[in-house]
Amino acid sequence: MIRLWNPFSAIRHLFIIFSRSNPFIILSVFMLTGLGLLGVFTTGRHLADTPYHFFYRQLSYALVGVCFMCLMSMFDYSRFRFKTYWPYIGTIILLMAVLVWGRNNSWLQLPFFSIQPSEIGKLILICYISYMMAFHRMEKMTFWADSVPILFTCALLIIPTALQPDFGTALIMSIITVYMLLAGDMPFKHLAVPAMCALPFIIAVPLFHPYVMRRFANLLVCLNPMANPSQLSFHDYHMRMAMGHGGLLGTGFGKGLVKRSFLPASHTDSIFTVLVEEGGYLTGILIIVLFLALLWIGETTARSAKD
Repeated sequence: MIRLWNPFSAIRHLFIIFSRSNPFIILSVFMLTGLGLLGVFTTGRHLADTPYHFFYRQLSYALVGVCFMCLMSMFDYSRFRFKTYWPYIGTIILLMAVLVWGRNNSWLQLPFFSIQPSEIGKLILICYISYMMAFHRMEKMTFWADSVPILFTCALLIIPTALQPDFGTALIMSIITVYMLLAGDMPFKHLAVPAMCALPFIIAVPLFHPYVMRRFANLLVCLNPMANPSQLSFHDYHMRMAMGHGGLLGTGFGKGLVKRSFLPASHTDSIFTVLVEEGGYLTGILIIVLFLALLWIGETTARSAKD
């Protein structure tokens, strides 16, 4: 029995858990976290009045995440199986609140802080699909009795996110939904039919939302960033310039130049570019390999689970 109030019991239990865990998934998580902290450290010094403001903030987030990971590892995940509905309903309420009272598109301002419910929706979506797949024999599912209710409940999270509009997050949530359901052996035709029905609405979205049309235009321009480097492809052009400047081995950490004035949100959205410029192509390849390792280990672990 775990005694959380007893630190020695909790630490002993953590050692037992980690000794039985896949060492590669733990190594990948900590390496990616460390690289992210390194990128924020070398970038944030040029963006805030306090040189290490962004680094200390990111470090605090990382420590909270590690503590939460250790805490959750002490519990059997099946104990949370019947506790998915309320977080799911709460997330839908938050997403609806953004549509009514939200500011800056996807953010909801609360009395003492602001939150982005769509980010919570990603986690809840994963938990909810896992919950549904645990109770359905996916290979024996029927379309109307099983697949349609699951897809409908997923759409209740994705559609409000798209209406904010936060189409990037909605697209990621859609990919998560399709990937998890296919990994759970839902018949492909059960996904193909709703996808074909939703296709006209997806095509029509850019016509009614200029923001989406601009994003599509930016995507097309990125295929040839040299065509218009001063306007639409400004960010993509300078990201490529930064990575090219780094070369194979990089300029050295803290010695990147493009991050100082040309990269958008260099401590967040462009952090990969900063790491490649200063750490070289080898660092970029390492980051991609670590993410692919997480994906592969996560899928093999899920497929080998008992439920």
